[in-house]
Amino acid sequence: MLLDNLPFTKITTLPLEDMGHKNKGVQVHILRLDLTHEIISGNKWFKLMYNIKQALEDDHHTLLTFGGAYSNHISAVAEACKQAGLNSIGVIRGEPTEPLNPTLMQALECGMELHYIPRSEYRERKNESFIEGLHHRFGDFYHVPEGGSNALGVTGAKEIASLIDRDYDYICCACGTGGTLAGIISAGPPCREIIGFPVL
Repeated sequence: MLLDNLPFTKITTLPLEDMGHKNKGVQVHILRLDLTHEIISGNKWFKLMYNIKQALEDDHHTLLTFGGAYSNHISAVAEACKQAGLNSIGVIRGEPTEPLNPTLMQALECGMELHYIPRSEYRERKNESFIEGLHHRFGDFYHVPEGGSNALGVTGAKEIASLIDRDYDYICCACGTGGTLAGIISAGPPCREIIGFPVL
């Protein structure tokens, strides 16, 4: 089961050697979280692990989440649910397009039920009444927001900071929904400044 064995295959801090910055007294390192798992990679395991655990403890059998057609969150949730023995539903922004892209094909192969909604409707995904409507349609489920960025996702993302093995002047983090950055900031790693770079 996913929760019994961490999916990490390798975590390493990789120094960049060929960017022309060394002669300026600058060192740049990358924390290679993309090597943790073939599918549940990067920050995804961290933001999902406590949500999966909570879903199982609350005796849910299905997890529902949101994402775009190329969302690595969708594929990670599908794989994590498969490993944890949970059903999964992905509410996908936009109309279905055939053939499916590799992201959605992988999610489908993991058993995820794909439910497409128009972009105008997708904007309502944070409204309680909209979520309630999905409960009427799909029955009981454990809800994980887009990107896995809820309180439990932030708690998991805090653990990324424990993998930073030295004191840096700056920690830089790409930001989609902001949960990973919030987790790292709340963990308070020793550094002068933490900078988030929006990717959307």
